[in-house]
Amino acid sequence: MLSATFNNVFIESMAVNLPSKRVTSEEIEERLAPLYERLNIPKGTFEKLTGIRSRYFWENGAMPSQVATVAGHKALKEIGFPKKYIKALFSCSITRDYFEPATACLIHHELGLEETAMVTDVSNACLGFMNGIFMMATLIESGTVPAGIVLSGETIYKPIDYCINYILEHEELSRSELLNLLPTLTLGSGAVAYVLAHRDIATNTHRILGGVGRSATRHHNLCNGNGDYYVAQLSGFDPIMTTESSKLVSSAAKLGRKTWKEFSKLFGWTKDDVDHIFCHQVGKQVNGSFYKTIGLDGSKEFTIYQEYGNLASAALPTALVIGAKEKDIKQGDKILLTGFGSGLNSLFLGLEW
Repeated sequence: MLSATFNNVFIESMAVNLPSKRVTSEEIEERLAPLYERLNIPKGTFEKLTGIRSRYFWENGAMPSQVATVAGHKALKEIGFPKKYIKALFSCSITRDYFEPATACLIHHELGLEETAMVTDVSNACLGFMNGIFMMATLIESGTVPAGIVLSGETIYKPIDYCINYILEHEELSRSELLNLLPTLTLGSGAVAYVLAHRDIATNTHRILGGVGRSATRHHNLCNGNGDYYVAQLSGFDPIMTTESSKLVSSAAKLGRKTWKEFSKLFGWTKDDVDHIFCHQVGKQVNGSFYKTIGLDGSKEFTIYQEYGNLASAALPTALVIGAKEKDIKQGDKILLTGFGSGLNSLFLGLEW
């Protein structure tokens, strides 16, 4: 078990940058019409199965660093201390600009942060942003840095476009092969940024109490994608992702049960103590039975996947930003962030608002 408790780390600000190009599940089904007709699949099946009615994409050419930089500028505008205190920057998206340099380097330059800052990418599938928060909080708690910024800019369109074309071009696909491709169509794009700060300079009350992480890497083969560098996609590389969705979700629930048990023991929380839950936004597959397996009350979860789809590493942190505005979260409320990433990894973080 990986665990840590923090006494001095606060979320100073949060911001999102979301695309304007909305693509509905109905539109995707229209592109898949030949498949639907051949297999006699009723229209509306995809949304019924996933609960996702739409997702959003950037205009062609938007780079991960560019969209994350916009979110970063928004977050920096909300901080209550000079920008010079930002001494670390982590870019945590799955999609990255290049093989090298780190996408974080481009963002750091565009944000105009000082040369004394630590700059690096943190990549771990959909769990990257949560890992970034945990690592940044550790740096702040230890006194290594007074504040830092964690960002994610997901620019997911080409994998979906290619997935649809691949399905239509391969009529010989088996049912299981087809089902393993369909989760790709739940993906969407978005960017998010959090500024974390030590209590000595923080002006907000949202404290990060700590977290617990576990790995179940025997499940590393349940979700595999072969291309995340955006410039490679622009030059003609066709990325593809396959996912054994039902096995992935059930395995995540079992891993989450172990993680929650350890988290509950470390922080003394019961499921009744948790006021709000923000989970990775994969779709309707994360349902009541998922939370029953873990041992949590699923009715306390806030979701955005219905409108935005699965925003990969930006999904959970974006849900918290939107939920903080839409939900009646009160000062002192206990918030549980339940992060999961293919591989398989989990990281649960506790917040006190």
